[in-house]
Amino acid sequence: MFIALDKHHVREAVYDAQQRSGCMQGTRIDVLDRIIRWIMDPKAQPIFWLGGMAGTGKTSIASSICELVRADDKLCLGGSFFCSRSTGLATQRDVRCVIPTLAQLLARQSDEFAAALDAELKEEPDLAYKQVKVQVERLLRKPLAALSSSTQSVVFVIDALDECGDQPTNTTSNNNVEAHAAVSEMLEALIDISRSTADLPVKFIVTSRPETHIRETSVTDVKVTSALHLHTIDKNQVTNDIHLYISETLSKAPTTKPWFTDGDVKTLSERADGLFIFAATATKYILGGGKGFRSMRLANLVSPLQATPAALVAAPLDLMYSLILMEAARSDMVEANELQQMLKVVAAILSARMSLSVKALADLLDLPTEYLRGCLDRLHAVVYLPEDNNDASLRTLHASFGDYLFTRAAPDIRITSTIGHDELAQGCLRRMTQDDFNFNISHSPSSHEANPDIKPDWILLSLRYACLHWAHHIQSSSAQATIDDAINVIFRPKFLFWLEVLSVLGEVGRASGLLRIAGFVVRSTSIFRRFDVLNSSRSSCRRSRGSCVMLTRLSHPRAPPSNGVHHIYISRLYRSHQRTRSSSKTFLFSAA
Repeated sequence: MFIALDKHHVREAVYDAQQRSGCMQGTRIDVLDRIIRWIMDPKAQPIFWLGGMAGTGKTSIASSICELVRADDKLCLGGSFFCSRSTGLATQRDVRCVIPTLAQLLARQSDEFAAALDAELKEEPDLAYKQVKVQVERLLRKPLAALSSSTQSVVFVIDALDECGDQPTNTTSNNNVEAHAAVSEMLEALIDISRSTADLPVKFIVTSRPETHIRETSVTDVKVTSALHLHTIDKNQVTNDIHLYISETLSKAPTTKPWFTDGDVKTLSERADGLFIFAATATKYILGGGKGFRSMRLANLVSPLQATPAALVAAPLDLMYSLILMEAARSDMVEANELQQMLKVVAAILSARMSLSVKALADLLDLPTEYLRGCLDRLHAVVYLPEDNNDASLRTLHASFGDYLFTRAAPDIRITSTIGHDELAQGCLRRMTQDDFNFNISHSPSSHEANPDIKPDWILLSLRYACLHWAHHIQSSSAQATIDDAINVIFRPKFLFWLEVLSVLGEVGRASGLLRIAGFVVRSTSIFRRFDVLNSSRSSCRRSRGSCVMLTRLSHPRAPPSNGVHHIYISRLYRSHQRTRSSSKTFLFSAA
């Protein structure tokens, strides 16, 4: 229709040209309903940002929205552009093709818009080659003014905007910095449209991963955009949707008798862990085996012995992880030492025995919180980084990400599981040297009072983690020789403080087990020889003198109130005084 735009019009990027379909009926109901209500609300912000980590189903949702808008007479799907790095088509990841494609698509549906667009192109035929902000101004904003009397709301959908970049067309530059800058420029220009044409019935839906160059634009400003982040949706709701998807997909297979159970579907749903791409890949793998092999493939995937996904299931996930990590590790964007620190932080997250907060992990790794955030800034697609530094939900996207990094990643980014344990083993011991790890950390006024019912919030998560998990990380560490001396110097003098923390947390019953774990690894440290932890069972501890007796009594469910936290110190002081007649040197349990 417009020859001047033809070279930048990407037919393959339109929603109905995509190979992937929309959401299965009955899934994502709340998400789709929220977006449609936003479209129908004339007072709502004109831009909706649907963010989500890799594989969470953004493209399927965008496709469903396109279908719903097109089917509604009160709405007009002005245009859609589905960006993609995986198609191999350079124009589908060139940000300078987005606006010309949208303009061309709307011109085919609106004579008023087409006439206004034609006037702009006659004045400047090379607009498609201009900067993105000029394209937005001349190919969209000005022609859109012709729709001021329209009774239909015009909706534009741009999917996977984060995938724009790398090998842009009509240029010799492969620098992603320029592509990212163009993406940011386009977002800011679209937001400017929303401010200057607030009375026009025009809305934009943008989906992307939460990449740095996108998060740093005004798209995150709640005053000008509505936003929904898929990785923050209730996990049970997502799991239920995945369960329905898997069940319905497997049910489509031709059969004369049942070949899978609801338990199978439940196991697959749990292993998907909120990742729709896993569910889609797993069902494709199962059904791809045909009638003869599908039951065997299903059995392999749901087997408790199947630690990692089958190779055919892992392949699409590996490709996704590879693209993300290649971008994050670009030598022109990241220094070698920064890459190594980033991998150490990721290794620590993967090795942690519970979800930590940004602050807690930073404390354990002895890093400033902002520096730790900087290390993960390029990995938002695969690492959930909560905005609140105290929110204990820092985690990786899916268990398969760790499998990929440990076994199948490129050599320059592959890591070993011991790296994370090394960092956390040293970090836990180092954390227990700090001043807040001290006598009467429970703030108890009397040794005759029972432990508090509520865990004191002044015992920081990093210290709680260090006290509960140090032994496990030592056990898996590759630096056990150096840790031996660290335990003698750091842990032994504060042994009773450690027991006090465990007692307050209601976890003192784990003490002897943790000492036994550490004792098998670190055999020269005198604290383990003194307590005979290496060869003692729980029952034999009851018969021994010293702390093993005390640990057992304190962990007993019917322990009297006098066995509160400070009973630890009183019991130890009394026994030490009986043995040595010199309590002043044994109060903190000098086992030398």
